[in-house]
Amino acid sequence: MAVHRDWLRRRLGVFEMFALIYSDIQSTFYFVLGFLLLSGGQYGFFAVAYSIALMAAIALSYGEMGSRFPEAGGSYLYVKYSFGKTIAYLSVWLLAFDQIIMISYGTIDAAKVLHKIWGVGTSEAVVAAAISTALFALSLIGIRESANFAKAVAVFDVVIMATVIVVALATYPAAPPSFNWDGVVAANLFFAFSLASRGYTGVDAIGQLAGEAREPLVQVPRATLLVIGMGVFIGLGLTAAAMSALAPGDLQDPALAPVYLAQKVNHALQYLVSASIVLVMTVAALAGYTSFTRLTYILSDEGLMPSFFKKLHKKFRTPHSSLALAYLVSLLFIAPGEVDLILSIYAVGSLTNYMLVALALAKAARSGTLYGAFKTPLIRGIPLSALLAIVMVTVGLALTILEKYPYLWIIGVWAAAGALFYAAVAHRSGKTGNRGTSTTTNSR
Repeated sequence: MAVHRDWLRRRLGVFEMFALIYSDIQSTFYFVLGFLLLSGGQYGFFAVAYSIALMAAIALSYGEMGSRFPEAGGSYLYVKYSFGKTIAYLSVWLLAFDQIIMISYGTIDAAKVLHKIWGVGTSEAVVAAAISTALFALSLIGIRESANFAKAVAVFDVVIMATVIVVALATYPAAPPSFNWDGVVAANLFFAFSLASRGYTGVDAIGQLAGEAREPLVQVPRATLLVIGMGVFIGLGLTAAAMSALAPGDLQDPALAPVYLAQKVNHALQYLVSASIVLVMTVAALAGYTSFTRLTYILSDEGLMPSFFKKLHKKFRTPHSSLALAYLVSLLFIAPGEVDLILSIYAVGSLTNYMLVALALAKAARSGTLYGAFKTPLIRGIPLSALLAIVMVTVGLALTILEKYPYLWIIGVWAAAGALFYAAVAHRSGKTGNRGTSTTTNSR
């Protein structure tokens, strides 16, 4: 059954793919770093190391599956191949929730920086809503140069953050693993490792972008390794620098940890770091819009969601219904102007999706029916990346559920809405099928 998704064009090279993924994952890490350190205390570096190891395992899993499915669809295609449409639908519907949350945390964190460092706006929630509105309008019109913008942001951020890391470690030398936080009691070690499990959410973009790479069998593996390498350098380096130069009392607003680090090592650097974070968060929020609409478009095209989700704007040829849904839901989470709720519910859906992708990779590898241009060593027929991801994501999910179970009802409401969409489409398809006029069948 052919699926025609000619709205996606193969224009991306290795660095374009890396840049889009980089802003996605770094935005999450910058956002949670301060919370993670305050919760983990002297064990903060271990929590970040665990976070990076989990990111690497997930990235390798997506890299392997992306080299087996060099087309648009990402997580949906992977899970569908191994476990069928229904499970694949539920998996990416949960992932889509985090993509909307990404819009909220990206715009809120950008607003915090603009307000506290640049003095823009009197209400962070209002500024965040204004940014989200601008990104909605931009996404509706279409973003032809988004990859080039992401490249410029990635280069700027890497240069600035590398400078901060080097200056901080040279000015405030300290020995790992606790650096100058030796004896700092962990406020909540379970929460620290729960946050660490969610510290690099967004790495699934590797799979989403495989359908837009010019030479996916070559470029997906290279982009995957570049993402891992840069994640290790910036993640461990920034953590070491923060634990060397900052004390817990310096993190007045944990969401701004990189900015406080820049203030401490060189006052002039705070403006460059703050500008970099605003740009990274903006790209991440924009990625939330584009990723959500891409997933809902594919699900609608597959006949798993109402057809209006794939309707395109008459003038701009963009999926305006999906964009409007993402915009409205993002405003609901922006309105309180607080990050505690977002931290409580963010990435549970993504971790569930990552688990299913790792299991799908294990099953596909054992079946031996798919060619892959990128492979990790096999252990009893299962890729090492899949085994590591399954074990580590299981730990991350367990920690998150134990720590934040009172908030899981919000995700349950989202899952229920997805199930209703699915049931409505199935019911309608059954009716049209009984009349012998199924639009899905006739259109393929």
